[in-house]
Amino acid sequence: MPNCSLSKDRTSNSSIMTLTMHYEGKFNPNSLAEFNQALDQVLADESLSGLLISGEEKTFAQGLDLEYLTSEKPDIAMEFVHQCMQMIGRLLRFPMPVVSVINGHAFGLGAMIALASDYQVMREDRGYFCLPEVDLGMVLIPSMNALVINKMNNKAVRDSLLTGSKISGPSAQAAGFIDQCCSLDTIFIEAEKIIAPMLGKNRHAVGGLKEGINQAILAHINPT
Repeated sequence: MPNCSLSKDRTSNSSIMTLTMHYEGKFNPNSLAEFNQALDQVLADESLSGLLISGEEKTFAQGLDLEYLTSEKPDIAMEFVHQCMQMIGRLLRFPMPVVSVINGHAFGLGAMIALASDYQVMREDRGYFCLPEVDLGMVLIPSMNALVINKMNNKAVRDSLLTGSKISGPSAQAAGFIDQCCSLDTIFIEAEKIIAPMLGKNRHAVGGLKEGINQAILAHINPT
């Protein structure tokens, strides 16, 4: 099975593509390359005007593959982290609406994929949003800091980063960085409702407007 797959079968609208992350959404060079290739395929299909990103079973995405990171030399591992943030930059300016369908745990880079999406729908009864770097003895690079600071309120950033706490869907919605919580049975229905008003818009306009909205983050991902 590939590390991610594409399908039009998760919604009733054929202009919406769903990108599903497999193997718990752990990112190493192979899975990152496949994720980027999937984004390329979505862009190449002119019939598409919306993207949903989800995981499988109890996990949305675990984030960086720690086994890979710890096996590499520090400079190679850091270069890979920057490459992951380039992917985050792609989502921030992706020329169609992106909704993260958070079916389960969203940890580290997985949480950042959710934050980089335009909207988020999270399962209400299972799964946690977590930035666990403090418990891993890690710090965020500047582009990661820019993402969480701009997408989460100050108190949520402080509590998430300094405690590494696991935040449920309802708590994340109350904190304002998840748009909606619902049951697993209706999560794709609700995601389709959210994305529907944005379908069919001019890609150039959507991408340009998103780049403006996310300028403060993108400046750290692609410094001039």
